[in-house]
Amino acid sequence: MVQGVPLRSMFKGTVGDGANIAFWIDPWVSDLPLKDLAPGLFRLEKFKKCKVKDRLIVSGGCASVSWKWKRRLNDLEEQAQLVLLNRLVAESSIELSCRSDRWLWLGNADGKFSVAEVKKYLLSGIDASNNFVLNWCKWVPIKCNVFAWRAALGGIPTLVSLLKRHVPVADIGCQICGHGDESIEHLFTSCIVASVLWQGISQWCKVSSIYAFSFGDLLELHNFVGLKGIAKEVFHGIILIGCWSLWKARNELRFSNKTVRASDILSEVKAVGFLWFTNRGRLKSLSWESWCKFSFM
Repeated sequence: MVQGVPLRSMFKGTVGDGANIAFWIDPWVSDLPLKDLAPGLFRLEKFKKCKVKDRLIVSGGCASVSWKWKRRLNDLEEQAQLVLLNRLVAESSIELSCRSDRWLWLGNADGKFSVAEVKKYLLSGIDASNNFVLNWCKWVPIKCNVFAWRAALGGIPTLVSLLKRHVPVADIGCQICGHGDESIEHLFTSCIVASVLWQGISQWCKVSSIYAFSFGDLLELHNFVGLKGIAKEVFHGIILIGCWSLWKARNELRFSNKTVRASDILSEVKAVGFLWFTNRGRLKSLSWESWCKFSFM
């Protein structure tokens, strides 16, 4: 393990006959195992060590999955996770063949494994390209966790990202503040609305002023603000909801011309956070007054 990243995560399965790649446990359709992308569904899987060949169905060039659940899916989060996994598999263009499964080394650009490359990785501690692992927050919905994961990997369509993907964009300037290009880092850390939002959250949660220089900094804040136990768990979720709400406000401005105010976003974070935490967290009897005071005694 290097800097908390297991060496196993440096390999990604390339499906052949699907006999040697574990469907849930090994990364193959994504750089993350499916059990990490959909932990709720993994708990419901009947045969957690099943192989890709046991689940994958390819017909007419399209891939689908034969699921085996312990019970019927009756939760909105479970349904959302199922939609995510079905989409990943369908878009992967993976086909079963007669050749054996292969493993791709993620430590270099050409994917070729060697002892020298492993040694280089162990000595340098480099977190290679897509080897990012999100610290999942259990009490916020999957859409917030997935959004944070995508944003951390540069996968959300900011104007700068669209331009890099050769999508014609007339103006890449931030429409919220009018200063700076709309990149992921600017939108969530440098934009004046983001700065005001994080300061509002720091005052509410009674922590030192929040200063983040990257999106990754925001995802790690809960480890460095001095909170412990439930308060730390809640703060982690609040940051994720803040990022999700800020992106939602950005889209409402861009597509519905709705004014963006940091105070409105903070109010939404408080209201939505309270609803989700009291329904999905460990303190379902928490009062609104205690929530607003950030008190979990």
